[in-house]
Amino acid sequence: MNLYPFDEDLGGPLAPADWTMSVGLEGQGESAFYFAEIQRSGNHVCRLAIVGAKCKEEARRLLAVKARLWIAEYLARPQTGITDIDTLERPGARPSASDSGTFGAAE
Repeated sequence: MNLYPFDEDLGGPLAPADWTMSVGLEGQGESAFYFAEIQRSGNHVCRLAIVGAKCKEEARRLLAVKARLWIAEYLARPQTGITDIDTLERPGARPSASDSGTFGAAE
């Protein structure tokens, strides 16, 4: 879905045409939540989530507003250097045993 308004105004600033959003549901019962995968020109940029939506259509409307506001804030930030997803490192920090990159996988 593109983030431009449909038959109603969802609120928030319009997102540029190269931004898209797909909506999904994760979990079951009370722990279930809807999420939006936000892409720019087909590249994944962000994942937003909400809880408490009663149906996918309500979640889509709420997530579209949240996405529009996030995109507007993102585009307003100064863009410097490489913006690819990468590991964050603190200067002078020593790697710990949990920094192995296995994320709990058996070694």
